[in-house]
Amino acid sequence: MTRRLLLTGSLAATTLALASCTSKNGEGVASASPSASEPAIPRTLRLAASAPPVSLDPALANDNESFRITRQIYETLISIDANTGSPIAGLAESWTESEDGLRYTFALRRGVRFHDGSDFNAAAVVANFNRWVKLPKDLQLRSSQGFMHVFHHEKDIPKLPTEAELKLKLDQGTTVTEEQKAAETQRLAELEKLKAIYAQDLFTGKSLGGSASYFAGVEATEPYVLTLKLRRRRAGLIESLTLPGMAIAAPDSLAGGPKSNPSQALLTAPSGTGPYKFVSNDEGTVNLELFADYWDKSKLSNNPNHPEVVVVSPVPSPYNRESALMAEEIDGFDMVSVDIMRTLVRNAKVVVQRDPFSVLYLGLDHRNEWLAKPEFRMAITHAVNRGRLADNLFLQGSKSAQSILPPAFGVPDPEGTLNHSSDKAKQLLADIDYKGEIIEFAYPLRVSRNYLPLPERTFAQLAEDLAAVGIRIKPRPIAWTDGYVDTVRSEEFNGMHLLGFSGGYRLEDDFISGILDAKEHEFGYTSKLLDSQALAARSLPPGEERTAAMTAILATLNTDLPLVPLVFPISALAFNPNVTYYPSSPMLNESYLDVQMTNSPALSS
Repeated sequence: MTRRLLLTGSLAATTLALASCTSKNGEGVASASPSASEPAIPRTLRLAASAPPVSLDPALANDNESFRITRQIYETLISIDANTGSPIAGLAESWTESEDGLRYTFALRRGVRFHDGSDFNAAAVVANFNRWVKLPKDLQLRSSQGFMHVFHHEKDIPKLPTEAELKLKLDQGTTVTEEQKAAETQRLAELEKLKAIYAQDLFTGKSLGGSASYFAGVEATEPYVLTLKLRRRRAGLIESLTLPGMAIAAPDSLAGGPKSNPSQALLTAPSGTGPYKFVSNDEGTVNLELFADYWDKSKLSNNPNHPEVVVVSPVPSPYNRESALMAEEIDGFDMVSVDIMRTLVRNAKVVVQRDPFSVLYLGLDHRNEWLAKPEFRMAITHAVNRGRLADNLFLQGSKSAQSILPPAFGVPDPEGTLNHSSDKAKQLLADIDYKGEIIEFAYPLRVSRNYLPLPERTFAQLAEDLAAVGIRIKPRPIAWTDGYVDTVRSEEFNGMHLLGFSGGYRLEDDFISGILDAKEHEFGYTSKLLDSQALAARSLPPGEERTAAMTAILATLNTDLPLVPLVFPISALAFNPNVTYYPSSPMLNESYLDVQMTNSPALSS
């Protein structure tokens, strides 16, 4: 029996045990009622997160701890089926697509109200789009799962590379390998395909942003009918509208504030249409309560044991989260690490796993003198033992990664992928006369990510691999809340770093764009070929042609090596038995309204 089946069985057994307890003597914890003199205690879900939310404005967030909260407060036009991951009706009840893929018409849901009491309608959606379009560029860069990610609004059409730019550039006397010849031939063949695509008109109509913006405009054609226009077909557009950064905020909250961010009120008083409304944020501890006027009454009635109050507190250490669960100070926590899994199972805690839909990678900044050398990047790739990393520091079922696309997409790994070989790494370093010059290596502190549950230990194992082949590194630990992501994407840092990406919808471009849109800042890396390949692939529907295009993109990354994919992790949450069901999602689209629970142990005692 696999651990996943064992844990699923534990959850079912826990549910049966609770059902048995509540029926004893005709009453139990779930049905106990307070006396007339005591106020009713609301069902309260107390969760520990690994870090405080960075932003409660989903359009400006790029971290899952923020989206964990905003997914409860806000909703999107399109939602996600919890069982299949397919797009389903959200704030839009239905939609149609024109034959050319340039016009989408949405029939919006009626009778929906924002938390501030205002009505949801097409005008409210237009107000949000108008705000996204006008966001200052420095704010646009903060978002990784929103308007800019979906529409590439400020991007320009990339120029095609020349044949000379794609041919090998080798020092005199350097031997050309068969692998290098094959890669060159493949790049030149890709260029010929792209020339045929570029011979056509790539985009139609005037752009409100960059020349490669897919966004042509949005219009409230009727009070509850919205029309969205594109400048080029965008495969997966409907799926992309499920991203948390595409959440619809109350129009009144979009006004006021400084010119640099007119919607600054959303940071302290977020207002959406979601099942929970914001109460407070006290030093990162967020309090939510059930929205009494929530539109989906059937969802409320179908799950009478949903939480009425939610408290999410930041607890950076996985061991402190474990201790709080054991002491029943919390009902559950996210980011279960491999070293505490056995303790949780032995103590009859409920563990809920997510299927892998994220990737951990090692970033290699091309602005560094040594990392700019292809041979040095290849040596690092050979030095890293990805299989040992996945086996030692990640939950069972996590797999080593040969590309940035999780196996769920079915895109084969590129040919010529570099595997672990200390001997090859040492030879490459000798060929370029590396003498042990020090490379800075950044990693985050006081945080756990679903792609990186144990940052310090992951860094230590990678540093050990590098040291084994003679690569010397200088550790640079940076607290996550001290701007870790901003630091590794800044010009002042140009070493190696640990980071990852969690997918938001089931299309490859989510990973391609999510990781590589900021490649110039994060990896000091630019590629006309890669940008042109991504643009061409973005309009292809799922099928053989799209898979081939994605395989070619992975081959380009495999040659240029701006990053080394490391692990496709399985992440997990742990709960006390009073939580009888939790809606785990690989895409982290987890609504607390679907949680089923009895009263919290501490609150019911």
